[in-house]
Amino acid sequence: MLLRMFGVSRFPQLALVAASLAALLVQTGCTCGSGPYQGDYYDGDRPGTVKNYKFVESEKGDPKVIGCADGQREGFADLEENPRIAGCLGKWKESKSLRDAPTGKPCGDDGDECAVPADVCAPGWHVCGKDGKADDLNTRATQKQCDSAGPGRFNAAVSHSPTDEIDPCPRITKNTDLPCVQAGIGAEPVCCGNDCQFGKCKDAVWKGKTKISRGTTEGCGAMTSDRNGGVMCCYDGEDAPGAEAKAAEPEGKSDEGGEEAKAEDGGDAKPDGDAKPAEGDAEKADAAEGKAPEKEEAEKDDGKED
Repeated sequence: MLLRMFGVSRFPQLALVAASLAALLVQTGCTCGSGPYQGDYYDGDRPGTVKNYKFVESEKGDPKVIGCADGQREGFADLEENPRIAGCLGKWKESKSLRDAPTGKPCGDDGDECAVPADVCAPGWHVCGKDGKADDLNTRATQKQCDSAGPGRFNAAVSHSPTDEIDPCPRITKNTDLPCVQAGIGAEPVCCGNDCQFGKCKDAVWKGKTKISRGTTEGCGAMTSDRNGGVMCCYDGEDAPGAEAKAAEPEGKSDEGGEEAKAEDGGDAKPDGDAKPAEGDAEKADAAEGKAPEKEEAEKDDGKED
């Protein structure tokens, strides 16, 4: 057909052009719309299902301390090491944005189905990065803690690039507002866990080390729970959950102790030097009560017996 269309003389030229284009595509890492990411993947390559992961769960407890609405973590399971960031697993219908406003109805893998992803976070917690700021994450966890959050992937409500122009990668500063894009280049959410991977641009949260849930078809603004049911929840307060109550505990005990507590602290108690004269006063009081005369009578009785 090519011979009939273009003739014999033009066929070698066409073949040469086609070969050149193929070589150019390989060199530039073309992925047919998904961007020049490491590994050259296509839009059809979505993240694996969460059913493939065996999560390491935390102890069960008060949701306000655990961070997950169902009272148990599936990521960042060590509460002492990670008191202000939690990985929570949930299920919801269709695709949802990680920035959808919470409804206030608790949910989780051990509870009810979620109306929106944010409902997996307990009261007093929020989906990390919901305001587009990197320091919502990097002030609560280091990059190493992020990588070791546990099996699977736990996503934050930030796409890892503020733009789809990622060649070169955009400069990201502390004041950069990261979006939550539904799909396309740079839309993938920042991710913690051992199945998160590097994209081309790695500066979104931890400079040069930020990982993502790779797959441009499920950006931060359009996540399915089957593929991306893991959510990162951040504590609203500056201290660890429950720290305020613990700090107030000694004061409560002090009030219960009353005067005894004050005496132990040295508040109203008299110095030791004042206490010794009090012992002398007690001896004088004994003498005044007639204890000394009893001793003299006993001595007289002994003399009579002799």
